[in-house]
Amino acid sequence: MSIEVRNISKTFGAFRALDNVSLTIPDGELIALLGPSGSGKSTLLRIIAGLETPDPPLAASQHNVPLVELRGANVTNQTVGERGIGFVFQHYALFRHMTVLDNIAFGLRVKPWRLRPSRQTIRAKVAELMKLMQIEGLERRTPSQLSGGQRQRVALARALATEPKVLLLDEPFGALDAKVRQDLRKWLRRLHDEIHVTSVFVTHDQEEALEVADQIVVMNKGKIEQQGTPEDVFHKPATAFVTEFLGNVNLFHGRVEQGRAVAGSISAEQPLNATEGQSVRMFVRPHEIDLERTPSRDSSIRVRVGRIQSAGSIVKIELFDHANNPLMAELPHDKFREIGVVSGEQLFATPRDARVFVDDFVI
Repeated sequence: MSIEVRNISKTFGAFRALDNVSLTIPDGELIALLGPSGSGKSTLLRIIAGLETPDPPLAASQHNVPLVELRGANVTNQTVGERGIGFVFQHYALFRHMTVLDNIAFGLRVKPWRLRPSRQTIRAKVAELMKLMQIEGLERRTPSQLSGGQRQRVALARALATEPKVLLLDEPFGALDAKVRQDLRKWLRRLHDEIHVTSVFVTHDQEEALEVADQIVVMNKGKIEQQGTPEDVFHKPATAFVTEFLGNVNLFHGRVEQGRAVAGSISAEQPLNATEGQSVRMFVRPHEIDLERTPSRDSSIRVRVGRIQSAGSIVKIELFDHANNPLMAELPHDKFREIGVVSGEQLFATPRDARVFVDDFVI
């Protein structure tokens, strides 16, 4: 089921959580709402669910009326129960006094009697979901007897038991430790590929969004900065915020000279449609910096090597330029050994690529 929201604003007192947000989510996709705390991602999720209501338009107009649609049907004024939404919270929200079986079956047992499945049907549905969630054999346990990862799987099973049209997850793995969180997000991706329920999950973890989602919606200060595939938002960021938020970057301040971005000895190759002297920011990711013993380009920077962190899949190297400004480079282990980098020595850092964003003022 596709989801569409249009002209959604939401204020809490003087705080504007959402500022005229519009978004389309394709049918059957797994979408991540990604952003820092206070960016509006959880508020948007709750408005889609019907747990919050959008602000009314400031002026009587048909062009700015808030709208939430599920598969073309306007549900803006419908209750949570009428929308057919499955919702999973960060802290599970399981009924502590109920067994796993009763927790999963709860949504089916409270249906109106004319719509309520038989006991046999409910038990069969619960057994099917427990197998899907890989929690067979835990039927008689209570939440206190489960691990964090098991509790979150029970919460997902309960949300799916009523066969929702849309599955919404608010920081579903935020309360779990790093290893369990990593295992569960891989499992969620496999689960989604099997059930194909249109799903939206909120996260502030960039790695989680890049690994799990079909599309990422990057939010900041109540607005959408960019929507696209993980490859697009990472390799083709639309704004400086998206560039900085999705992974580590080195920032160089410069200006436009003869139609190109220049920051010290570094210049970007792509021409700019900008005013001469206009301020620019150039972003270079750590893995896009080559370390060399002799300069290979005019853009090479003399640097001093600081701390070296070689534990892990890549080697992270702290660098300092002539003004003692910090930089960060990342090398594969074989390249690190080939160069023979030693803390305290002088090398040359050469950026291979730069993402340039023009500021609104002239230097």
